[in-house]
Amino acid sequence: MPDTHPSPIAEPPTAPSAALSAAERRQALATRFQKARARTAELVATLSPEDLMVQTVADGAPAKWHLAHTSWLFEVAVLIPFSPGYRPADPAFLDLFAARTDGGPAPPRVLSRPTAAEIMRHRDQINGAVLHLIDALDESLWEAAESALMMAIAHERRHQERMLLHIKHALWCNPLRPAYEEAPDHPHLGAPPDGWLEQPGGLVEVGRPTPLPGFDHESPRHRVWLDPYRLASRPVTCGEYQSFIDAGGYSDRSLWLTDGWETAHAEGWSAPLYWERGGFGSGARWQVFTLYGMQPLDPDQPVCHVSWYEADAYARWAGKRLPREAEWEAVAAGCDSMGNLLGTGHRHPRAGTCHGTGPWQMCGDVWEWTGDAFLTYPGYRRPHGAEKAVPDEAVNGRLAANRMVLRGGSCLTPFDHAGPWTRHYLRPETRLSVSGFRLAEDA
Repeated sequence: MPDTHPSPIAEPPTAPSAALSAAERRQALATRFQKARARTAELVATLSPEDLMVQTVADGAPAKWHLAHTSWLFEVAVLIPFSPGYRPADPAFLDLFAARTDGGPAPPRVLSRPTAAEIMRHRDQINGAVLHLIDALDESLWEAAESALMMAIAHERRHQERMLLHIKHALWCNPLRPAYEEAPDHPHLGAPPDGWLEQPGGLVEVGRPTPLPGFDHESPRHRVWLDPYRLASRPVTCGEYQSFIDAGGYSDRSLWLTDGWETAHAEGWSAPLYWERGGFGSGARWQVFTLYGMQPLDPDQPVCHVSWYEADAYARWAGKRLPREAEWEAVAAGCDSMGNLLGTGHRHPRAGTCHGTGPWQMCGDVWEWTGDAFLTYPGYRRPHGAEKAVPDEAVNGRLAANRMVLRGGSCLTPFDHAGPWTRHYLRPETRLSVSGFRLAEDA
């Protein structure tokens, strides 16, 4: 799978409460399924059929493909294995919208046919078939089917974020700079005060606790030794990052790792993705493209759409560093406040609204780059049977090379996929994700 989102694994969900009857468990799963499918349809409701077939990211996909691909996984991982009488409504869809894991070139995804209307009808057929399966499945197959369904639902939820990222890029590439939707009416919020959280370090436990559902690369839980450190109470803001730009940060080679410097120059980077100068001469002001169209740059909002190379260069310029992911998690585990996530009504990072001493926005608004390369945890085991249940895309551990770890979640991340142990991974040059960062330093 492309680097723009981590894929879910076929792990069993949290054990249902003994107080729930079999009928109640089935109803709860049906409700979860319907909500996920309805949210995806809702996210494309404002788009035209022409919008749905635009692809501007080389390893991305049009929104229409996302709509069909998420249905594909329900067919191959749920309906075909667990519903003997099921026959694909259109066998061609099984190949046309499949994930490619054979290493070959991705097939064409900008397709005028099938039409958007045909794909939506196909989604409706899949919805009906899955709901019928949930209602009629033999109890002896329930546990395995429930696990496959939870995995496929998580897959769809992850694709909601990825689809919005691709929609945003496609709209930005349009010279008209059209908006995805109208900006919500909310008051301007100043950034939380800049501060540092003193951490004693020591032996800490990190990783997803069992039996909470999640992804294979987030476990097993294990211990890590941390030296004393300080973590910034909030992410770096646009105003702070603008100071880095004004100070010549993009032209000072001493701030950059060699690969980052070469990438920045080859790509012509001089600011984060979607930043543009508006006006002329001394009146020129930074603007930023959002899903609400072009907006004046808000200096108090967390900076986003920066690569790991840019975050690392900024940290060096500021005399700090990026946090280790274990340092980040140790603080986030004791933080009960959430930032802006998908479903809160804001499709762009906001300045923090929390009170107190922080930390703020550790889960939400922007994914936060860490200083660690993406590796599997000590004691990691490939999920048993995953290669038989679903395609290889369901195993994240296979991607543990040439990627850096992000933590937390963004304004486009579903709320149930953001938490202290949530791990994301991207190549260090990636800027498509709503990725920002906060600073750390040794105590």
